[in-house]
Amino acid sequence: MINYIIRRVLYGVLILAGVNLVTFFLFFSVNTPDDMARMNIGGKRVTQELIDKWKVERGYDKPLYWNDKEPGAQKLTDTIFWERSVSLFTLRFGRSDSESAGDIGAEVAQRMGVSLKLALPLFALQVLASVA
Repeated sequence: MINYIIRRVLYGVLILAGVNLVTFFLFFSVNTPDDMARMNIGGKRVTQELIDKWKVERGYDKPLYWNDKEPGAQKLTDTIFWERSVSLFTLRFGRSDSESAGDIGAEVAQRMGVSLKLALPLFALQVLASVA
């Protein structure tokens, strides 16, 4: 039984990692950091200097997956992928890219209670109905 539980947990971790990788790849193949900067700053009449400043402020000036300029393990860790995706597994969600929004982790913590108040009783009813 313990082996089954361990195997299922490991499968879950692999699935989460795969979904994270595919989502990151799709997001950045559709929206380049330059496109995100243009959308957040204000449209098509934005200078390249403003775009570069926006990218530096939010950490999008780094390479996506592999940084040739850094030594050792920083080739992997000093990338957009590491900072945006791998940090999710440690529950560090970071800040939103828009000017009006703040810390995503604080927003999740603030709203999590209401979701749990709805989800946990429904889960208990579902288990009871399934067992019956």
